[in-house]
Amino acid sequence: MRLNGDDLPIETAAKLRKRDRNRTTAALKAASFAMRAGRWHSGGNEMGRFATTAETYRRFREPYPAGFFALIAGRLALDGHQALIDLGTGPGVLALGLHPYVGSILGVDPEPNMLAAARNDAAAAGIELPLMAGRTEDLPADIGTFDVITIGRALHWMDRAATLPVLERILAPGGAILICGTSPVKDARNPWFEAFESVNLAYSARKTTGWREIYENWFTDTPFVEGETIEHEFTQMITPEALFERLLTRSSTSPAVLGDRTESCREDVMAALAPFFRDGPRTETLKAKATVYRRR
Repeated sequence: MRLNGDDLPIETAAKLRKRDRNRTTAALKAASFAMRAGRWHSGGNEMGRFATTAETYRRFREPYPAGFFALIAGRLALDGHQALIDLGTGPGVLALGLHPYVGSILGVDPEPNMLAAARNDAAAAGIELPLMAGRTEDLPADIGTFDVITIGRALHWMDRAATLPVLERILAPGGAILICGTSPVKDARNPWFEAFESVNLAYSARKTTGWREIYENWFTDTPFVEGETIEHEFTQMITPEALFERLLTRSSTSPAVLGDRTESCREDVMAALAPFFRDGPRTETLKAKATVYRRR
């Protein structure tokens, strides 16, 4: 079905297209994790923090390079016929990046400003990207199935108990779920990393994240099992100003959260990074990663 570029409310878009050996231990882990994951899922006010980051998210958030998408396409044997849905699409970076390798793409996100950014970027690239406004758990029963489900930097926002049945329903036989992200490498190649993150922690709305546990255990005791990991290391030039703008794309340090502390945060970032950038821009090393999950 061909659609125009307007966002479609989910309820009107229906026509779009070894078990863990120790089950007792796995169940206990999943129950414990579900309580923690539930604290991450939140309502519109929390997600609204992204309303002030949409314009700069694509420009300053850690990117996904073209080589990463080509690597995914090769490893998954994408042949231009697959249907892809990008959950928590934001400005549509994953959907647009994988567009050359699949037959159709669809983006879903609850944040109107992010959908607007995705629509603009798709139009600029001359790509048709149907967009649906809403959450994964609200996808209609007759939306169909998808060969590739991508989730980038959004899993911790999803209600695990409500989302898992939807993933099981919409994943086509033989399909794959890709949990994607990009982050700077944490070694001497990025010597400013710890200084930058210390400022982030000082201003963050969340003093501890628990992201690692969430992402490592989200699929524990579910119908899905972790398969291969696809990694692509790359470099780009970076400046202190760009790193500060990156900080503003995070929900915990967005302009909506920082408010009148935004300028003091900028000053602290500049001061912390100054010793590392005395001679101007430097090369930043990053790693894009996709963890692939399939049905057991």
